Amino acid sequence: MLLKSADDKTKRVRLLEDLQKSNQLDTRQRDWLKNELDRLRKGMAGEKAAAHYLDNYLADGKYSALLHDLRFEVDGEVAQIDHLWITRGAGMVLFETKNFSGNLRINEHGEFSVNYGSREYGIPSPLEQSRRHANVMQKLLDKLEITSRIGKRMDFRHVVLVDPKATITRPAAKAFDTSMVIKADLFADWHKRYVDEDVGVLDVVKTLGNLRSP
Repeated sequence: MLLKSADDKTKRVRLLEDLQKSNQLDTRQRDWLKNELDRLRKGMAGEKAAAHYLDNYLADGKYSALLHDLRFEVDGEVAQIDHLWITRGAGMVLFETKNFSGNLRINEHGEFSVNYGSREYGIPSPLEQSRRHANVMQKLLDKLEITSRIGKRMDFRHVVLVDPKATITRPAAKAFDTSMVIKADLFADWHKRYVDEDVGVLDVVKTLGNLRSP
């Protein structure tokens, strides 16, 4: 089920638009405002598109919960999670949205960069970013004494959702696994594989549970 929709950021957009009209800004401040407004608009568009695909497959889930746009702080550390899916077995999937329209390149060391024409820009690893958010979330769960159904810590998985218009250049799977980096419009295929894997694991657990020592 859908527990939380994305926060409304239109007020922030309007605020930045109004600030741009001020005649008291210098060139540096105007450039910062323009870049911040562009970044905010692109981020909103990417998160909205990703939420659309996620909602289609997860919002009506009977035994899972979907939340968009979470931000919380624990002991001075901040987590900003674009989308969170809590599954029936108390596993959590964190989705990091990246609204790149160029070529996303991942090398064999797990380093990310984006190419626009002849220019390439290195970017922080969204997978590592998601893992840092999970660490903060785990601290929150520990404080609240929340565990999985079997009394253990939560199992986190991390997925990067990329704009469908982007291209992705990947290393060999043996060098670095990029199976959790997908285009947002291919979420249905990922979801089927994820569910199939979980069903397979549950079958093994059930089988082991039925075994009895002689």
